[in-house]
Amino acid sequence: MKTVLIIGANGKVSIEATKIFLENTTYNVDLFLRNAHRIPDYRSNRITVYEGDAKNEQDIVKALDKVDVVFASLSGSMDAEATAIVNAMAQKNVSRLIFIAAPGIYDELPDKFNQFNKEQFGNKLLKYRKAADIIEASNLDYTIIRPAWFTFKNETDYEVTQKGEQFKGTEVSRKSVANLAVKIAKNPSLHSKENIGVNKPNTDGDKPAWM
Repeated sequence: MKTVLIIGANGKVSIEATKIFLENTTYNVDLFLRNAHRIPDYRSNRITVYEGDAKNEQDIVKALDKVDVVFASLSGSMDAEATAIVNAMAQKNVSRLIFIAAPGIYDELPDKFNQFNKEQFGNKLLKYRKAADIIEASNLDYTIIRPAWFTFKNETDYEVTQKGEQFKGTEVSRKSVANLAVKIAKNPSLHSKENIGVNKPNTDGDKPAWM
């Protein structure tokens, strides 16, 4: 039985992904976060919880035993977290990483949406960009996902753009991104060594419709 380690397990995308892994796969699901009491009660014997700091390489190393794929959905010091994840995975010979970044780190959004995105994210975009650079420079078998702005819609509806292409759309559901992550975990060659934008089709605009 394969095992996925979800780093940032209390995040909303991570919670969606955990549910999908439990409902639609036979994977063991290891959850990594700072405070274990924040984990929902998944009522599953396939769950193992690790407490730790995503910026601490050795904390991550301790959670990587028998892990086949890592899914990371984080915020904050993204560059430091990416460095710790890359180094820990190299140390434990775990290669497959699915990493959630942010839209607009390459100024790839249409002009007005790009300006809105910069105003909202501010300097955080630089840390997301550094994190992506760190992962791309590693020897890991990575997929970097740059999702559009998240919605809580109960739907799986998305399209993908590649790095270097103009981003499409302004929003995407958390469930869509979680489903894509699980799909990649189950099919490791899917989007291997790719840095992809993910959005809901036909949501183009100057900003998300709900704002």
